[in-house]
Amino acid sequence: MSPHERPLWKHTARGPVVQLGGRLDPLPDPVVAWLSGAGAVELTDDAATDLIEIEARLRGLAAQLAQEATSVERALAEQRRQLARLPRPRWAWRSARQRRRTDTILGATIKRHSELADLMKETQALQAVVRDYVISLDPPSGRLREVADGWKRSPEVPPTVVVMGTEDEFFAADSRRTRPDWGYPIADADLFGEQWRRDGDDHGPHAGPAEHSGSWQLGYIPRTGEIYASRRCGHLPQQVWLLGREFGARQAHTVLDGVLPRMREPNSLILAAGVVHAARSLRGTRHRAALRRPGAAGTQTRVPDAGEPDD
Repeated sequence: MSPHERPLWKHTARGPVVQLGGRLDPLPDPVVAWLSGAGAVELTDDAATDLIEIEARLRGLAAQLAQEATSVERALAEQRRQLARLPRPRWAWRSARQRRRTDTILGATIKRHSELADLMKETQALQAVVRDYVISLDPPSGRLREVADGWKRSPEVPPTVVVMGTEDEFFAADSRRTRPDWGYPIADADLFGEQWRRDGDDHGPHAGPAEHSGSWQLGYIPRTGEIYASRRCGHLPQQVWLLGREFGARQAHTVLDGVLPRMREPNSLILAAGVVHAARSLRGTRHRAALRRPGAAGTQTRVPDAGEPDD
């Protein structure tokens, strides 16, 4: 990246400004306020690294708030069950006192849950401001370009993906997906990275603030020709996505080796799913064209597709 393309900080009376080429873009006021208060992120000479760090901290904070809110929800449900089971003593005044005490505890829990919900919304909104700001900078290259592209991708399950159950269920559904090892079945797959990313899965409640590796693994099963992704993280249940079928080894390795360097980008799992689908669609188009190609004396000559299974 040339010095002209490198984002730099300019400190003004109104707050930090990013200089990128001939542009000067002030950091949004809510982000400036957060940095000088709860955020406590010291800016360096590298604006790209700082902006990525700010977004990662907000993402981690939102995950921690979500975990705490879930714990409070469980406590709230238990307190309501206790209130419903509260015995009715013989003396009315004693019953009223017990219920007042329980209602007080319940009210405090409800208040805390409301506070956490508001904090989580504010944090997520601020995270969206940071992302929109980086995207609007339109960086020409480098890490900031990569994260801007990643943040534009939706983390929703692509329509071309088949969502399976757990990894054990996925492998048990077809014996060709496994091979025996010391008497136990293990995945018979070629792996292509174990840190693929997707919004909502990247940050566990105890993840550090730095740019975080993902929790998805990508694999190719030669005997079935399947490309799949498997989520492996402690704070979410296992899940398998079937990204594509009928891939030969050569084509699968070419496709996955090509996208592997982009594994650390945000929503890289979504990118990989799109690349796999595009490769499958392109192969199908070539296959149909080969079947229709005219040969000598008006016959149809079938020309094998280079992407067909070569095992």
